[in-house]
Amino acid sequence: MRITSIFYVIVLLSLYSTIINAAPATSAVPTLEKRQETEQDPDFNTNIFKSFKPLEVTASPITREYTLTLAKTELAPDGFSRQVWTSNGQYPGPMIRANKGDQIVIHVQNNLGDFTTIHWHGIFQRGTTFYDGVAGQTQCLIATGTTFTYNFTAGEQYGTYWWHSHFRSQYVDGLRAPQGSKCVPDNPLAVYVIEKGKRYRFRVINTSAEAPFTFSIDQHPLRIIEVEGENVKPITMNKINIAVGQRYSVIVNADKEVDNFWIRATIVKQCIHVTPETINVNSSLNYKVTGILRYNGAPETYPTTQEWDEKILNCRDVDHNLLKLNPPRSPPVTPTDNFTLKITFDHINDVVHALVNGSPFNPEIYDPTANKLMYGGDETPSMLDKDQNAFVYDTQNGSVEISLINDNIATHPFHLHGHNFYIMAHGPGKVPDPSIFNLVDPAVRDTITVAGKSWAVIRYNIDNPGVWAFHCHIEWHVEMGMVGQLIERPSELKGDPIPPQVRSICPPDDDDDDDKKDNNNTAKKRSLKAYKNYYKRSDVPNHSHHVKYQFIRGSAY
Repeated sequence: MRITSIFYVIVLLSLYSTIINAAPATSAVPTLEKRQETEQDPDFNTNIFKSFKPLEVTASPITREYTLTLAKTELAPDGFSRQVWTSNGQYPGPMIRANKGDQIVIHVQNNLGDFTTIHWHGIFQRGTTFYDGVAGQTQCLIATGTTFTYNFTAGEQYGTYWWHSHFRSQYVDGLRAPQGSKCVPDNPLAVYVIEKGKRYRFRVINTSAEAPFTFSIDQHPLRIIEVEGENVKPITMNKINIAVGQRYSVIVNADKEVDNFWIRATIVKQCIHVTPETINVNSSLNYKVTGILRYNGAPETYPTTQEWDEKILNCRDVDHNLLKLNPPRSPPVTPTDNFTLKITFDHINDVVHALVNGSPFNPEIYDPTANKLMYGGDETPSMLDKDQNAFVYDTQNGSVEISLINDNIATHPFHLHGHNFYIMAHGPGKVPDPSIFNLVDPAVRDTITVAGKSWAVIRYNIDNPGVWAFHCHIEWHVEMGMVGQLIERPSELKGDPIPPQVRSICPPDDDDDDDKKDNNNTAKKRSLKAYKNYYKRSDVPNHSHHVKYQFIRGSAY
């Protein structure tokens, strides 16, 4: 489906994070546009989230090159001045625009004073698993004061994606103001200025740490046309539930009288698990976040419009039966490989962990899985420790089925790297007989919500050799170990070339090698000792600082 005469607008529900907008085809090299002024130089009259025209759809693929400089900056995105982890001095970070087939080269300059990585959420990374940006799985950490270059192709993908840190909870740093922070008076709401009579494509992404949102625009129905890089047959809804990591493109018709209308993103309270340790934090949350949809010519005043008169009270995705692929395609009928992942919580040495089949994930951040398998000599997946939570499938031209069993009361949005997947079935209780699975027209996406005491069965083709994370996208659960790694066709990874810079950022094998320590300052920065000391620091982002849980430091990121 080709859509013409549409302007594009981005909506982020929630640092260190921003969208990747990939279009079907184009020419002009994009620029990185600043979206929010720093606190020192605010422009309260600026339309913060400007619409932009789509890229040309006739150009041949080109190379698009960007530089992202990561640093800590004083900002007040929620009205409270605090130190925020930014890219190019701004929050949200700059947008990356490309067409399918383009080569994307991104230089990441780390000035954070902390280690980091960047993940390209939803990008398949065909042939470049080592650029997926997952610490301990596909790469070592980027040391502060150094630059690392990601270089990958957009391939045949187009749609709405997202880039963010994939190390500890960095991307959500800034969720709440620290004690002693100052309030910035009259901090402006995001304003989207539109022209009456035009249509707009809103790309909506939930970039939060935990909360699912219900998104709506007063008096403006939302026509869903894309879900996580997959075109769907258009359906119209007034409100959309969107879990962490999920993305939707919706068409909004500017067909109302010139006025101001509320844009609403409301946390679904029922999905926030409250405990005695978290009650004080959750009681201070603002569950209703708003922006303004302003028709050009309307007065610069707050809207007086009313919310759509319908409630969404459950922890569920948009009905998958409504999300039909456009054009349609069928799922694998008989999978060649099958896995069951059972998700639980438990105490280990008086510390709460999240377990996948009884084991919390423990990343080896100084010796990632991809490195082991691609140039690790005789290393095979079977030699990985149990706490690597590795699931291996090496079938040519096959397909895999994963049964995800949520054996606890919490809701989990599970995200798969390297693939999107067919949703064969999902529901409460026990997994039923496969005879009820949808083999005709199942929904396809890369992030699915699995409610408490429920299950989901997904399938996808084994066509992308690599090491792919499969994890809950609630950041606190990732920290606790709710991560698996799917090792796909490892026999084809052995001997594959890894760019020298990918290997070079890993610490030296012998941390006591005086020559390396004295003669190579970069090696000192990245030394194994530095990696280990990182986890002992009190200023490292960690969920225990927020809710006073005794989560194990370093169990998973």
